[in-house]
Amino acid sequence: MTACEESRSPCPGPQCPQSDILISTVVPVLNAMRYLPQTIPPLLEAAASSPGVEIIYVDNGSTDGSYEFLKSVANTCIRVYRNERGSSGATRNLGASQARGSFLSFLDADCLIANDYFPQALAALRFTGAAATGCETKAPPNPHWIEATWENLHYVGRARDVDYIASANFFILREAFERIGGFREDLNTGEDAEICQRLTTGGYRIYESPAAGAIHLGNPKSIREFYRRSVWHGLGMFGTVNRRHIDKPTAMTSLHAVATLVGLVIILRGPFGWLARGLIGLGLQLSVPSITVAYRVRQTGRRTAIVRGILLYWMYYWSRLEALLLIVGGRRHSYTK
Repeated sequence: MTACEESRSPCPGPQCPQSDILISTVVPVLNAMRYLPQTIPPLLEAAASSPGVEIIYVDNGSTDGSYEFLKSVANTCIRVYRNERGSSGATRNLGASQARGSFLSFLDADCLIANDYFPQALAALRFTGAAATGCETKAPPNPHWIEATWENLHYVGRARDVDYIASANFFILREAFERIGGFREDLNTGEDAEICQRLTTGGYRIYESPAAGAIHLGNPKSIREFYRRSVWHGLGMFGTVNRRHIDKPTAMTSLHAVATLVGLVIILRGPFGWLARGLIGLGLQLSVPSITVAYRVRQTGRRTAIVRGILLYWMYYWSRLEALLLIVGGRRHSYTK
């Protein structure tokens, strides 16, 4: 990992003496030029509204001008570093290693936050004694149906203890982050699930707070993009699997594989007619996606777009099976979303 020189050109934003830093915001960037002009101004405004916030961007080898743009807007509270195409975990760890605050705020480059984001995140930790907070990201206004369906299935919208918060919006006490060793750098993806697993195993509390929320602009907006991104996320599935623990997505993916094989056997060799065998096979194929959607509906209390939800989860489990084949075949490092 190599850090670039700090660039300091004038731009509107917070001015924060080094001794007064409380929160260090780390934003990894990879070819995010289409989002940076939208997400930097709200981040600057939030930092200006909450004294003691510094902003650290870490470019991970962008080729679309993101790095050059970031250097052009750097000032005394925006520092820019470069990581030569390491993992997401390594990129975030590089930013954390340059941080000066007692709290680390990890945000993705395509996420928007509100003006009161930082005081709300601090309040969540201080009032609960949790080590980490954040919230499931929301879709932007006028979302694509894929974004809207996924949000309806996953955004709970109430404060609660959880065992996972995505690194797109992850706020953590620096002491806890350093004590557990930061993000794993050997994982392609899934480093956020893995660090949350180590936090909870280490006795730390993770508290989801909708008040410390973010809007995610870079959600998939086509079936192809959704599937490819799901494959990419699935490449880190074994980061949270060991002899004593298997996470829900991996367990359900395994169950989907079994249901698919059983359905195929019934279709080819079952004692029933072709129509009955086909219906049984279809039912088995949709069984795990349907169970997952039912679980999500129970969590969120929303019963909208159930059929679309089953369709997305059907693709999601097939994408994870493809990711499994890529892992077994030793080709996971060559896959790009």
